[in-house]
Amino acid sequence: MQNNHPTPEQPVPDLSIVLVCLNNRRYLEPCLQSLYAGGLQSRFDVTVVDNGSTDGSQAMLAAQFPAVQLLQNAGNVGLGRASNQGIEATRGRYILLLNDDTLVNGPSLDAMVRFLDTHPDAAAAGGRLLNPDGSPQAYYNNFPTLREEFLIATRLGALLWPAYPANVSDDQVRSVGWIGSACLMLRRAALDQVGLLDDSYFIYGDEADLQYRLKQAGWNIYYLPHASTIHYGGRSMDRWRRRKMVYRGKILFYRKNYDARRALLLRAMLGGLSLAKLGYWGLAALLPPQRARAQKELQSNLDVVRLCYRPE
Repeated sequence: MQNNHPTPEQPVPDLSIVLVCLNNRRYLEPCLQSLYAGGLQSRFDVTVVDNGSTDGSQAMLAAQFPAVQLLQNAGNVGLGRASNQGIEATRGRYILLLNDDTLVNGPSLDAMVRFLDTHPDAAAAGGRLLNPDGSPQAYYNNFPTLREEFLIATRLGALLWPAYPANVSDDQVRSVGWIGSACLMLRRAALDQVGLLDDSYFIYGDEADLQYRLKQAGWNIYYLPHASTIHYGGRSMDRWRRRKMVYRGKILFYRKNYDARRALLLRAMLGGLSLAKLGYWGLAALLPPQRARAQKELQSNLDVVRLCYRPE
């Protein structure tokens, strides 16, 4: 383990940047290059928490980025727990949770630091997430509703606007519900008040849960249109495996933060829709051109049904 965070005698950084990686060296390397070569003026340090990579990420860090603090886990402990390890191992006034499949620019991060410096009510700030071609990916989200979950699960929401339900077209600084943790800057003092990420989520939903708790405690979350990050996205697992993990995060969020009735309705709705999809993909599996995809869809939706209807 490399241990390069400041000693008590050194100045506290403005920004501690925390990345979690698992066999993603081909994205982690350019991400770190963008951090160190992007003209970031704020004092910063970088911590990478590795969840058991076997692709040479550790050797690459030691050879090319000796200033990075590496925290090594024996296996995959989940995104939330690994992020918390990074937060606890750093001292910056602000923490940047950053996906390893991003490319950042210094002026955007400096703008986020300045905003938090001048807005003491802000617990967190984030900006635009862009695809590599510059098209919008996601900016910010409202906290979920049952209507919204139905539109997502049926994909009807995608007919309303791209990346539904995330906002992808906004040019105003505004207080919002929550911002994805692909590039999310957090005030350490706010985390000291409400606590860190809930690691029972493992992955998906933990950032919304944290920002919900921050809002409940009276803090604001701000979207900054002048800050941007390129995010490749979806590189850690395919969509069929991701579906169960996303739905698990939704169910946990509802159970923790909403009333029991809404939590039960969510499970019934997601499970019912998945049952209907099982019927559709069961028929599609009879057609040779659809058979390969149908098998993946059948397993994925069966996993969701089990998730939704298993006894607590």
